[in-house]
Amino acid sequence: KKKKYWWKKMKVIICGAGEVGKTIAEHLSKEDNDVTVIDQSQENINEINDTLDVNTIIGSGSQPSILDKAGARNAEMIIAVTQSDEINMIACEVANSQFNVPLKVARVRDQDYLDPNYQSLFSKNQISVDLIISPELEVAEAIRRRLIAPGAFDIIPFSEKKIVLLGIKIEKNCPLINNTTKNISSSFADLKMNIVSLTRKDSIIVPGDNDKIKIGDSVYVVADTEHLNRVMIAFGHEETKANSVIIVGGGNIGVSLAKKLEDSKFGAKTKLIELNKKRAETITSKLNDTLIINGNSLDPEILKEAKIFETETIIPVTNKDEVNILTSLLAKKQGCKKTITLINDSTYRSILEPLGIDVVLSPKSITVSRILSYIRKGKIRQVYSVKEGEGEVMEADAVASTIVNKKIGDLKLPNGVKMGAILKKNNDEVVIAKDDVTIENGDRIILFSLSKMIKKVEKLFSVSFGF
Repeated sequence: KKKKYWWKKMKVIICGAGEVGKTIAEHLSKEDNDVTVIDQSQENINEINDTLDVNTIIGSGSQPSILDKAGARNAEMIIAVTQSDEINMIACEVANSQFNVPLKVARVRDQDYLDPNYQSLFSKNQISVDLIISPELEVAEAIRRRLIAPGAFDIIPFSEKKIVLLGIKIEKNCPLINNTTKNISSSFADLKMNIVSLTRKDSIIVPGDNDKIKIGDSVYVVADTEHLNRVMIAFGHEETKANSVIIVGGGNIGVSLAKKLEDSKFGAKTKLIELNKKRAETITSKLNDTLIINGNSLDPEILKEAKIFETETIIPVTNKDEVNILTSLLAKKQGCKKTITLINDSTYRSILEPLGIDVVLSPKSITVSRILSYIRKGKIRQVYSVKEGEGEVMEADAVASTIVNKKIGDLKLPNGVKMGAILKKNNDEVVIAKDDVTIENGDRIILFSLSKMIKKVEKLFSVSFGF
């Protein structure tokens, strides 16, 4: 006897069983969607079969016969995240032209394809892709945001930048240690902020009124963007924006970041260290206000030449995790105040914090978050994944749903779900979610949910949903 679902199950094809493909497959299969994963590697397929309840096919996702075998004729979405840009693009085009798959997502790394001069390349009449994911550009933007709020390990804008999600590490100088969330709210009554989750020893806790924050916790705080600096100060972070930055690695991420800092008039003195002489010469012509240094970031003399001792932040973004880690440690030893370090292999993450590495960035997490936010149905405007996808922060519209005209205290939210803030439709005001606040039609709600509760969250908004 078939199960009946109140939501519509999606048929999704994922091309590529690497880290990103595997994580997306895990998310979608947990939500009882019909998922088929295609990959050319028997080893990758075996790993998927051992861990996930999904269909698998060995082959290339760009071949029509393989897509047909995967069920493309009745698929609602294809997500192409193989290592090859070309396979990803062709897979989407074949899915469109041969099988009329409505939604097509492709990961594209080569910046040449993303050049604004050729922006018509990805359109219905050319290569039909609905969402292009460029991990390099996404990571560069994530780093730029972290430089704006130096004390935060995460900073994500919501509601046209009126609301912000801050990830803050609770360190020994935090004045709020051992305070309950209720105490913190009453002590800072005029400050529009709300702690929606905290991670302690690898577990995510959705805090109630009487939960205390402790040293070593990582907390996620939803706040009015206008109060951002005051929120950071309340948690013991009074760092100012960096005046000097060293980027290590002149690949796509390093160059994209340097360009972003130049274009946004960030105002910091920026230097970029690149090992390959030819590459260093090439990127000199692409950047205007960034000093390029050709050399090895693991050579103390090169760091000294870059004046590491008077640099606030070093950002190693080479394609080798070990180089990024060792560069960060060496820079700290020579007097650099802060590190933002790119790490692809998640097995390293647990050892990095004790070593004194301040912020760890994972291209995989950022890419997964971007794809998930695109997949979410109906009136979910934005999604940000927390802790490798164990929790999600969402922005959703309350439109004709079951929560409209009710006070938050009367909603009986499922365990593992917490509302953070509301952008009121009538006056664009940011309101912190408290029990006596009434939700009105058209309000935008920022909330945190454990991944296993996503379906219940969607049900709260169910009237306006529908894929």
